[in-house]
Amino acid sequence: MKKLLALVISIILVVSLLSSCTITTPDDKGLDQAYEYVLTMYKDKPVVTPSDYDVIAVVTIDGEAFQVKWEVNVTKGSADSVKVVPNENGKTAKIDVNEKTTTEIEYELKFTVEKNGNSASAGFNHTVPEYKVYSWQQYVDAKEDETLTVRGIVTGIIAKSLGDSYNCLYFEDNDGGYYAYGMTDDPVEGGVKIGDEVYVTGKRTTYSGTWEIKEATFEIVSSGNTVTPRDLTEVYANASSLKDEALASLQSSLVTVKGVEITGQDTGSGYYKFKLGKLESYVRISSSVCPLNADETSAFIEGHTTHFGYIADVTGVVCVYDGAFYITPVDVAAIQYKELPEKSDAEKVALEVDQIKFPNSVSEETTFTLNPTGSTYTDVVIEWSVEGECAKIENGVLTISIPDNDAVVTVKAVVKAGETAEVLEFTINVVATELSYKQIVELAYALGTNEKLDGTYRLFGEVISIDTAYSEQYGNITVTIVVDGMTEKPIQCYRLKGEGAEDIKVGDQITVEGTLKNYTKNENVTIEFDAGCKLLGFEEIPDQSKTLTAAYGLATGEKMTSPSILTGVIKSIDTAYSEQYENITVTIVCPGYDEYPIMCYRLKGEGASLLAVGDKITVFGFIKNYTKNDVVTIEFDAGCVLVPNSKYNQVKTVMAAYKLAGGKSLAEESALEGVIVSIDTEYSTQYENITVTIVVAGLTDYPIQCFRLKGEGAADLKVGDEIYVKGTLKNYVKNEVSTIEFDAGCVLVGVVVPLP
Repeated sequence: MKKLLALVISIILVVSLLSSCTITTPDDKGLDQAYEYVLTMYKDKPVVTPSDYDVIAVVTIDGEAFQVKWEVNVTKGSADSVKVVPNENGKTAKIDVNEKTTTEIEYELKFTVEKNGNSASAGFNHTVPEYKVYSWQQYVDAKEDETLTVRGIVTGIIAKSLGDSYNCLYFEDNDGGYYAYGMTDDPVEGGVKIGDEVYVTGKRTTYSGTWEIKEATFEIVSSGNTVTPRDLTEVYANASSLKDEALASLQSSLVTVKGVEITGQDTGSGYYKFKLGKLESYVRISSSVCPLNADETSAFIEGHTTHFGYIADVTGVVCVYDGAFYITPVDVAAIQYKELPEKSDAEKVALEVDQIKFPNSVSEETTFTLNPTGSTYTDVVIEWSVEGECAKIENGVLTISIPDNDAVVTVKAVVKAGETAEVLEFTINVVATELSYKQIVELAYALGTNEKLDGTYRLFGEVISIDTAYSEQYGNITVTIVVDGMTEKPIQCYRLKGEGAEDIKVGDQITVEGTLKNYTKNENVTIEFDAGCKLLGFEEIPDQSKTLTAAYGLATGEKMTSPSILTGVIKSIDTAYSEQYENITVTIVCPGYDEYPIMCYRLKGEGASLLAVGDKITVFGFIKNYTKNDVVTIEFDAGCVLVPNSKYNQVKTVMAAYKLAGGKSLAEESALEGVIVSIDTEYSTQYENITVTIVVAGLTDYPIQCFRLKGEGAADLKVGDEIYVKGTLKNYVKNEVSTIEFDAGCVLVGVVVPLP
């Protein structure tokens, strides 16, 4: 039978074990272990098996292979309605069921493990449910985790092959809409197109008010069908709130709301707002689940950004979150812009004021175009001024340069139309170096009631509590972490998702990324990562987005003025290791940024000869845009260095120290491990100190002097020792000679490894 549906996992019922273990030779340990392995593997599998599924045909115990024989005994229904079919690989077999059975099937599935005439066996009872296609109302009324099949015409496609995190479908029939979430197979790779009529089978679940079919499979019935969006204008205009039942009941249906006004944006959350009557809602662009591809998303955002205040028609699929209505676009033309309405001077000013925004902080040189008139109503005049030594306005462009130390820039705007004027003032924190974990936490704790930081941030910390246990239904967990020893300023990770989230326990070290906010309710304040935050791993995974964005923004032949460091996984070996030149050329991709590969050209360093595809490596050097014959390669230039992954943050510290202006110091104490390359001043028994120079992670061009280093063992230091030093890093300048050094008072924590 052609496989129409894949295994729908997890309707966990009590499995009846029909046959106890029968081992002819009780002391045959290998056979006993093989039997226990298969029994454990299948005893808790779903009783209801509405589709084909695979079982193992071979078990290997301590290097010895045991054959697993499967038999089916149909006790209710046609004898050939369930069959065992060997797979070509010989390692598995398929249990082929009649998915479209008109009556319920009951069968016993029995396995037998054999060796040298001895055997052990057990069996399980299963059922194949009667096949029927549920109506929309039956879908709505279905029980939680009930397996069902529905039928409809596809209106929106979400697929991993399109860059999304999940495989999903929006589809509908004449009565209502359906949403298949987390599908087993990629619908695009399976040939699904908009307008296809499909059967979808899966488990009916509800998530925050959204009806879903999870872990679903599909079958295409026909193609070329059309769905006319339902006109929701009157229903929306008459709704009492976004949680009105009349709106929620239309979820997953394709609708149009006509005559709305385009209002503001919350780009961090992906909310592109519109208003009709008293209700303001939004079209949501999700980073992980959205039918638009990257180019379509950019075009949609640009269109919304340039049409504030316009009257428009909005078309998309109705979605609900916690019962509240919003729209997901199904194509780039989700908003059709119509006209710009007449407004009073005060209304025009209010509209333009609402669109003027600046970030809370910048950590690299940044420019902003300052429009002299309103973006929507050009008869609104805007006068700009700025305060701050690192900022200037020239020819309508605000430029913020990165100073030696953190600074504050104040931007002022006077927005005028006729007799109406409003004065705005924005404070921008200018960060001299990339934000440290401590700085990020401090920014979060400085937020006002229910405010949030612009953009996403990444923190690495220790789990100190499990606040809400892992939910199998929603795939999330809420934990609290402490970052960099800041026990008095914990960060909650609310509804944290990601691979391994179910395994998190107190004491784990985890990296989390998301939006940081101040959540205040009933005067209780929680500083947290908002819902949707991601678990990136059980190790420190640095945020490398700024470096990658800057690298891919380089013009032809342009090279970054300062070195960079990136950690990534080797995607390809472009030139094999050369024993003669002691280098290798590889291409890496950084976690979460597969679309930004970086070539490491003629990479050198300890371990370079052993590199292989799939290795995680850290590279330091100058990144450039190398273009030849119209082929662009973003690469670390020749001379880049392979450094230990564990030294990522230490290399970042060295880079920050080398960016210091003369006489300036890093604000926080630093700690570095490095190999002594010179003894600059011999140990003084009178002052109990020594001055040495170290090189961190093989960066010979970036030495660090340890001035008047003190501590146990300082008297015995010699060239070649690897030492651990703490202190204040500064740029010491004398007679125009600059030395990057640990200042006097630095401490020798210990000798890490005396090198031979």
